[in-house]
Amino acid sequence: MDLVTQTVLGAGVGELVLGKKAGNKAIVWGAVGGLIPDLDVLITPFFSEVDGLFVHRGFSHSLIFSFLLAPVLGWLIYRFHRKKMNITRGEWTILIFWAVFTHPILDYFTTYGTGALLPFSDFRVELGTIGIVDIFYTLPFILVLLVIPFLRRESLLRRRLISSTIILTSLYLLGTVGNKVHINSVFKEAFAKQHITYERFKTTPLPLSNFLWMGLAESDSGYYMALHSNFDSRIPADFLFIPRNEAKLDAIAENEHINKLIRFTKGYYHVNEDENGLYLADLRFGKMGIDENADFIFKFYIKNEDGEVLIRQSNESRTLDDTAFLNFIGRIKGI
Repeated sequence: MDLVTQTVLGAGVGELVLGKKAGNKAIVWGAVGGLIPDLDVLITPFFSEVDGLFVHRGFSHSLIFSFLLAPVLGWLIYRFHRKKMNITRGEWTILIFWAVFTHPILDYFTTYGTGALLPFSDFRVELGTIGIVDIFYTLPFILVLLVIPFLRRESLLRRRLISSTIILTSLYLLGTVGNKVHINSVFKEAFAKQHITYERFKTTPLPLSNFLWMGLAESDSGYYMALHSNFDSRIPADFLFIPRNEAKLDAIAENEHINKLIRFTKGYYHVNEDENGLYLADLRFGKMGIDENADFIFKFYIKNEDGEVLIRQSNESRTLDDTAFLNFIGRIKGI
């Protein structure tokens, strides 16, 4: 998920694990541990545009990473604080382990795809039950972490606040799994009523909440896309057809980076041309806003220069104007 969420999750885990002994330092080091896996973005510029997509949420998000990092960082923190704090190296190691370990666990529930089994397998876990940004998950952590640093570290209220917050957010995360099952059934019914035949389909929660979802049904030539809110009074009826247009890649279909890019999209992609040239869009992340003419969020421009294929991610703004944002909020509400 986003950096803010991962940082406050790590801070909350640090407080839960060692807050009673380390006080606010447990929050600080938990936040550091929660942030570390996403520092892979610092090395992605040293890779090609496509390879960088796999470096992010790669080894630093694997299950084994926290086991390797925790003893090292735990020892360094112990060395830093040992003269002033009666906390063992093992206790700091446990804090870092859980702060780092919970980071990829949360990311596994998103859509991007995470290298959970690296270096043994390059399969990327993508449960797709929660958006990259979800205020209903993040906000409880932010509110509690604004309060507990001002409470005594031995305070029972401090323990209860962080414990209840982690329980609440964990239940919410589990609830997103149940909601996805419900949304899947809604889209299956909608596909049947619209006589849409498909080879496979996926549903993805859109940002900010778990209440607005995008459904994608893959046919032999493209995809049927629609939105559905938990507050809608009826199932989706109006589907936008997006052609795959893979023939536009015929001249470079054997290119390694093109095939890697398609693999990154899990096969949900659209190829087309605009004023900037040929592009490939990753449909899993939807569009910027709810208008059918809105631009795709993840779009990669492709150039074939004398047999060399160059790929760069679109650097166009990913922000919504006020009208588009209000329309998006309205759509979440089922309007």
